[in-house]
Amino acid sequence: LAIGCGLLLVVAVAFSLGTGLGFAFGRFGGNSAPRASAPAVSAEDAASVAPERGLSDEDMDIFWEAMGLLERDFYGDLPTGQERSYGAIRGVLNLLDDPNTSFMTPDQARNFLESMDGSFEGIGATVEWVEDRGAVRLVEPFENQPAWNAGLRRNDLITAIDGEPVSKMADLNEAISKIKGPKGSSVVLTIERPSRNETFEVTVVRDVIQIPIVFSDTYGQDEDIAYIRLSRFSDDAGRRLRDAVTEATDKNLRGLIFDLRGNPGGLLREAVRVSSIFLQDEQVLIERFSDGQEQIYDTEGRAEINAKLPIVLLVDEGSASASEIVAGALQDAGRAVLIGTTTFGKGSVQLPHTLSDGSLMRVTIARWYTPADRSIDGTGLDPDIVVEITDEQIEADEDPQLDRAIELLETGQ
Repeated sequence: LAIGCGLLLVVAVAFSLGTGLGFAFGRFGGNSAPRASAPAVSAEDAASVAPERGLSDEDMDIFWEAMGLLERDFYGDLPTGQERSYGAIRGVLNLLDDPNTSFMTPDQARNFLESMDGSFEGIGATVEWVEDRGAVRLVEPFENQPAWNAGLRRNDLITAIDGEPVSKMADLNEAISKIKGPKGSSVVLTIERPSRNETFEVTVVRDVIQIPIVFSDTYGQDEDIAYIRLSRFSDDAGRRLRDAVTEATDKNLRGLIFDLRGNPGGLLREAVRVSSIFLQDEQVLIERFSDGQEQIYDTEGRAEINAKLPIVLLVDEGSASASEIVAGALQDAGRAVLIGTTTFGKGSVQLPHTLSDGSLMRVTIARWYTPADRSIDGTGLDPDIVVEITDEQIEADEDPQLDRAIELLETGQ
């Protein structure tokens, strides 16, 4: 199956509450126009679908019969034709029991494709859909951004938006569209804080959210431990990270800390490029399709880091998809020690299709496995050294996971 990895998506089902995307992001490719990674399906293409997977004329006749009866007999107002069409699509997708195969309206699609650029308008947080609670969970409120400044913290549950229960919303996309908005406007969120058994309302004033794709620093008594954080696998993330690593490794280093905490993923292509900075002549992942075929992705070019330089990789429950690809590849190769908590557990790949009206459908096309043939779907990657972080430590600006990484690189244990 020859599908290039350029626009294949390995991103968790979550959004940055900005101009909205998957976990919390912005635009996927670097321009504002929605782009499809696969051509639209024509009527002829649809007709060629295998009979056992396609809709028969009889199936469609029943559908139109039901719609006709609704239009003739229903007492109240009916949704618009577009709303019914979108509802039918979502209904079929819900039958798949796959949260990663999803549908977005044109507005939601534009927001999705914008989010991964790192600049958008909203409250500044990474979130996920919690269907069994009828809520949206904050995975990562960005420090010094509106959600954080309003007192929201990791694992807070949003149960209502401007008084409307999240449980009555169709999906995460609808919730995101109600939370985000232009700079200066406000949104009232009803919050449950499980750690303290609290329920309260908070008003968040939206702003322009600027999140650097790559952030770097140094730690250690001699400032000889490089620290680099990657916030998402957006277009060009691999080049940006390589530049940061090149600059950091110009110095005489004791070790390097690579932070993927709260990184929800992005482009499969960039996951391969990022892995290639740390590994050389190694497998990155195995992709398996429903027809039994598989594709193996290997590193590209030369590694940027000396093979003897110790690396610690920080992960948590917000590290998803493309982050897990990189973490799994480095862990299987024995190239990095993983510190933190178990990762999100998204082991599938989506192909996005922009439909003729600008709406977008992401379709799961494959499962991916680590080089050692491990599946992390639904379970996540376990770190080599488990270090939990509490809400109290976060509020006190403490980071025991980072502290443990520094300790390991300074002492070797």
